[in-house]
Formats: sequence, structure tokens, C-alpha cells
Amino acid sequence: MDSEGLLQIGFFSRLARTSVRMLRHYDEHGLLHPAWVDPHSGYRYYGPDQLAIAEQIHNLRDAGFTVAEMAQLLQFFDDPSRLADHFQAKRQHLARELTQAGERVAALERLIHRLKEPKMKIEAHLTTIPAMTVASLRDVIDSYASEGALWQRLMPQLIAAQVPFGGLSGATFHDETYTESDVDVEIWIQVAQTFQPTAPVSCRQLPAQQVVAATLLGSYDQMHQVNAALCDYVAEHELRTKGMFNIYRVSPAQDPNPANWVTEVCLPILEP
Repeated sequence: MDSEGLLQIGFFSRLARTSVRMLRHYDEHGLLHPAWVDPHSGYRYYGPDQLAIAEQIHNLRDAGFTVAEMAQLLQFFDDPSRLADHFQAKRQHLARELTQAGERVAALERLIHRLKEPKMKIEAHLTTIPAMTVASLRDVIDSYASEGALWQRLMPQLIAAQVPFGGLSGATFHDETYTESDVDVEIWIQVAQTFQPTAPVSCRQLPAQQVVAATLLGSYDQMHQVNAALCDYVAEHELRTKGMFNIYRVSPAQDPNPANWVTEVCLPILEP
């Protein structure tokens, strides 16, 4: 074979819109080999029909496929159904990455915002939560952010039963450690009288309990400051605590503006 009817690499590079360096890279990785290499000069030559392959590589690269993925996909360009499956899978992967990128941008925006905010002065203190009757619902949910789904199950039952409610409301977190998913959460709200609930809702008496408490003003993005204040207090006073629960003084259900939320974070104290 010789160079008759073939294109030198430089000319082919211009037509294929691909640099000579990348053509050599594609050759090394099995994507696009030259049609012929002069054994004496080492010059590389490509056939006109290889422009279609170069275009396919170009499109795959723009879609985010790696060199290894492109080498696999080029085998299937005569099988549109198999290509469609790979393209759909890649699309789903990129959509997940896009969502994650959006979440990271939002996290950076919060960090930038925090740099401009004055630090809240949060002080933990001892207090006693009075005894009360509560309606509660405990379940394992996807994440802490899914707590609202529990309230959507609890409140309609109270309304249907015409149970007077009000006073304190909150959520108790039963997992021993922080959990990324499948979290054990119990929500509760103070009721004026006992009633006969329908499972999984329960009605029970909560005894008075002494807690270490700290109040968060605003969105839950600042929860780390509250936790730090609680941690300092517990360590300084050599206390033993169990679990954690929140009391929603002003909850998202009461006010959609996070700036107005008031959350009392409580650590029940164990007897010495």
C-alpha cells in the first residue's frame, strides 16, 4: 500500500477539525489508526472515508465520553439501538452530575454568604421541658430533609379527630449517630387531651425532663454553631446526655421564610 488517494496528516487534520497531536493520541488509544504509515519517513496518511470516524469521535468527545468509552462505542456505530442505550445511560449520568454541580454551587453560595454574616452569639443553658401530652409519629425516612412527609401524615389525623393541638412541637432523632439515609425520626406535637389515635400515630405522656438547650435563629445552615455551643457546655460541665430533639418555636410550617425560624435544640441529661 502507498499514499495514493490518501491524505497527509496535516491536511486531514484541517478537514477533520482535529489537531495532529490529538490524531496521534487517538491512534495510540485505538480510536483512529492512520490508513497507512510510510515505513521510511514515518509520515501518516488517512483515507477520506476516515473523516466520518473523526466526526463521530468529535461528537462523542463533546458529549463527555472518555477515550476508553469512545473506543468501545465506535464498535457499535452500525448498531443504532445499542448506541441509543449507551447514550441514554450517559445522559442520565450527566444529569446526575449536573444536579450535584448545582448543589455544590449552592453550598459555595452559602459559604460566601456566611463570610459576610456576623457570627451569632449562641449560649447553651440548662432548662426543664415540662411534662406534656403529645401526638407523635415515628418512622424511618429517607433523610432528615424528608421530615415534612411525617407532618403531612400526622396533621390530617389530628384535624379529622378534632383533637385540640398547639403549644410545643418538635422532632426527636433516635439514631445513635448522624445517618446519611434511612433516619429514625419521631415528630410530635402537644395536644390538649388524650385521644384514641390510629396507627402509626400514637398519643402518650412525656415526663418533664432536664435538658441542655441552645436556640437557633434562622435557617438550619447555622446548626453547626448551635451544636458547637451544646458540645462546649456538655464538656465544661461534664454532663452525660442522650439523643437529641428539636423544639420548633417558629417552624417552616408556620413561616416559609427561613430567616424567621426559631429552633430550640435540646440534649436530654442522664442522671449521674
